[in-house]
Amino acid sequence: MSASTHAIGTKGGPSRVVGGTFMTRLKAYHEATRAPLGAALTVLPLALIYGLGLLAAAPEARSGVDVVSGFLLERFGVDGYVGVHLGIAAIVIGYACWYHRKAIGKHLLLTAPVILEATLYGLLIGSLILQIMEEQHLLGPIMVPSELLDKVVVAAGAGLHEELLFRLLLMPGVAWLMIRGLAMPKPMAWGVAIVLSSLAFAGAHHLAGEPYTTFAFAYRSLAGVVFASLYLTRGFAVAAWTHAAYDLHVLCGMT
Repeated sequence: MSASTHAIGTKGGPSRVVGGTFMTRLKAYHEATRAPLGAALTVLPLALIYGLGLLAAAPEARSGVDVVSGFLLERFGVDGYVGVHLGIAAIVIGYACWYHRKAIGKHLLLTAPVILEATLYGLLIGSLILQIMEEQHLLGPIMVPSELLDKVVVAAGAGLHEELLFRLLLMPGVAWLMIRGLAMPKPMAWGVAIVLSSLAFAGAHHLAGEPYTTFAFAYRSLAGVVFASLYLTRGFAVAAWTHAAYDLHVLCGMT
C-alpha cells in the first residue's frame, strides 16, 4: 500500500489533523485572551477611549462608578490628566515589551480578534434587549446621549468600570467569602456570586438616579448574569468589550 493510500485510509485521516489544529489554535486563543497580560493590553484601548474621550464629551457621559477621573482633572488639570493616562499606557506597554518581549507581538495581535468577538456578542445581546423593549413598548423618549461621541464614551465607561467593579472585583470577592467564610462548595459559591453581583449591577443604575422600573431591574439583572458568564468563560477583556458594544448598540437603538 502506498503512503498516500495509507494516509487516506487511516481512521480520522487528514480531517482529524485539520480539526485538531483548529481546536488547538482556538484553545490557545482562549488562554491568551484570559491571561492577565493579554487582557491588560486588549482593554487598554477601551480605557483610553473613555479616559481621553471624557475631555470632549458632555459631563453626563462620565460613568456613575468612576470616582477617579473627576479627581484627576481637579488635581492635575487637563494636561496632567492626559499625562496620567498616557503614562499608564506607556507603563503597561513598556512592562509587556521588557518582561514579555517574546510574547508581546502575539498579545498585541489579539486586540482586533477580541474586539470582533466581543462586538458580535454585544450586538446579539443588544438586539435581543431592543426587541424585548420594543415588544413591551419601552422605547419611548428616554434620556440618552444625543451625540455619537457621548454614546461612545458612555459605552466605553460602562464596559470598563462596571466590569471592573462588578465582575473583576465584586463577584470573585463574594465567591471567596462564601467559600472561606461559610464553607460553601465552590460551584454553589460562584452561583451565589453571579446572582448577587448581577443584582448589585442592576441596582447600581437606580442608585445613580435612574427611576426604578421592574423591567429595567430585571433585564439588567439578566444582562449581569450574561456578562458574569462571559467573564468566567472568556475573561475580563472579552466581557468589558462586549459590555461596551452592547451599551453602544442599545444607546444608538433608543434614539
